[in-house]
Amino acid sequence: MYRTNGIDIMDISHLKQKFIDEANDLLSGLDNDLLALEQNPESKLHIDQVFRTLHTIKGSSGMFGLTNITEITHEIETLYDLVRNQKLQVSKQLIDLTFSTADHIRNLLTDQDISNAENITNHSTIKNALSNFHQNIIFNISEYKEIGQISDTVNIITWQIIFYPEENLIFRGVNIALIISDLQGLGKCNIHSNYEDEEIISWNIFVVTDKGKDAIEDILLFINDNCKINKIANFDIFDEDQLSKRNTLLNQQESQYNLIEYSNQEKNISDLNINIIKTENTKSSTNIGQTSSRINVDTTKLDTLMYLVTELVTSKSELLLAIQRKSEIRILETAEKIDKLSKLFSDNALSIRLVSLQEMLLRYQRLIRDLSNQLGKKVNFTITGEDTELDKNIVDIIAEPVMHLIRNCIDHGIELPEQRSLNGKDEVGIIFFNAFESGNNVFIQIGDDGTGIDQDYVYKKAVDQGFIKPGLTLNEKEIFELIFMPGFSTAQSLTNISGRGVGMDIVRKKIQDIRGEIFIESSRGKGTTFTIKLQQTISIIDTLLIVSDNSIYAIPIDDIESCDLEEHEIILKRQNKLLDINKELIPYLYLREKFSSNSKVPDKEKIIIINKQNKKYAIIADEIIGQHQAVIKPLSDTFKNLNFLCGASILGDGSIALLFDTDKLKDFLYKPINQN
Repeated sequence: MYRTNGIDIMDISHLKQKFIDEANDLLSGLDNDLLALEQNPESKLHIDQVFRTLHTIKGSSGMFGLTNITEITHEIETLYDLVRNQKLQVSKQLIDLTFSTADHIRNLLTDQDISNAENITNHSTIKNALSNFHQNIIFNISEYKEIGQISDTVNIITWQIIFYPEENLIFRGVNIALIISDLQGLGKCNIHSNYEDEEIISWNIFVVTDKGKDAIEDILLFINDNCKINKIANFDIFDEDQLSKRNTLLNQQESQYNLIEYSNQEKNISDLNINIIKTENTKSSTNIGQTSSRINVDTTKLDTLMYLVTELVTSKSELLLAIQRKSEIRILETAEKIDKLSKLFSDNALSIRLVSLQEMLLRYQRLIRDLSNQLGKKVNFTITGEDTELDKNIVDIIAEPVMHLIRNCIDHGIELPEQRSLNGKDEVGIIFFNAFESGNNVFIQIGDDGTGIDQDYVYKKAVDQGFIKPGLTLNEKEIFELIFMPGFSTAQSLTNISGRGVGMDIVRKKIQDIRGEIFIESSRGKGTTFTIKLQQTISIIDTLLIVSDNSIYAIPIDDIESCDLEEHEIILKRQNKLLDINKELIPYLYLREKFSSNSKVPDKEKIIIINKQNKKYAIIADEIIGQHQAVIKPLSDTFKNLNFLCGASILGDGSIALLFDTDKLKDFLYKPINQN
């Protein structure tokens, strides 16, 4: 906290991160508005939305001294002001330039001083592209009014506003960005940050306008006590020769063309040598890998949380009073109430962490647009189930695997337009995203209506690369499983789109890391569908507790098919580590043998049968304790060699239960069988 001119000033540097988060959200929305505008260039709704987004980013970036962002955003915003005033038509060149500018703004949000060499080059390229675009637009100069430009027939004034922000402005709900936006509506607006010990302590806001002081005070109504307003000059101090330049231009008006026709304008613009940044690194350009640490929460969920807090405080008082009075009945009743509250707290906390998939999907629409243009393919992206909710951590983790699947659908699945026509298909291919809930799981399907997977070709590649022996008989599912093997590739050549070292094995690993599964369905000539099965949350899950040699283990209850009993002597007689369950031989993990147990073995042992991806196996234990809602904690390096253990949960008595990763355990048990 600072004190300047008798006013307490808060340290507002932490607000910059909030601006960066909001700017990234705005840029994601901008991508989708541009995609919609590309489909409907006459849409006033999307034109206005693009302009407002750029206007907001420009104003807010200026508040935090991010002059590089302010500079290029002002240039592109000016173009959309021309579009709004029907002095410029929306064209593919303008859309491409805006996308490139938006990508560069994203980079500048993390490299604000432009220290990265690539960003330095891109900044110069974008500035030149914007400058060239401006210079090649011909319009009637007398009708053009730049954003913030003032009429020639009135007196203009440059006002200085010194704004000292206070901490209580946040708690009063004052939106500084909207106030700056209103000031920009008066005319030209330049914002400069004042620093003290590398912290922003105030802003100098210069407004060039034909409006009086009253108009400024009306806008600053809620922050007047934090502002000083000074009249600087009766002219635009940022452009002293503006009037003479304007007069010169007006004298030349007779020799200027009127607003040119769209067809000629399109020709002039298309002939420009605009060096728009290429989006070869699609992950970088679309920021798939970037995640936000913020979650937008429904207020009803917060209301429920507050209610639960008050109930917990009340129950705590009741418990303390019951203990003081030594009332065993009241103690038990209150403990039961607290137990119910803890379950409600758990459910509420998990619901707060749930976010819809729509936010993630916004990134892929831009990705598909860029990649299809790069490859010369025509693609429609269809979405269903975008309101499906998942834990925020899961959404962040699956973003990259889903991106890779979409890239493969475009690169390997969808054919070129001429090839699709020869095959009797529509020239425009379909890539679809479908999400839905089933029980406690969420299913995500990504697919295309392209070539499908050639099973014979996959089999031949697997033999050539030494993954399987020649002549080995595999069914369709087993052939598709080969695609997920580390190092396996069917690509005939490396491209910028796929085949860059991120194989399907990495996709599966990331999904398995959050206890998910992935399946493939494909039909030759009709297309391929990837199905991802996920749990809604990975932090708290329902498990079954089992005991072996006084050690406790937990198994996700959704993966358990059934439980059974078997005599210890019969288990010992089993050969090849296979159990006969309902006339089906399945592998098993004998916990006592795996962990070298020396304690007394029970006469009858418990068999827990697991079913993962239609592959069954069993875990043999001494005892089944029962169901337990486990809060999962990560394991230390001590267990790094046992990759089929993925976490631990602390029980009520302080003991620890180790959690099985049922998917990795399946791979561990079935691997010897596949090698035979």
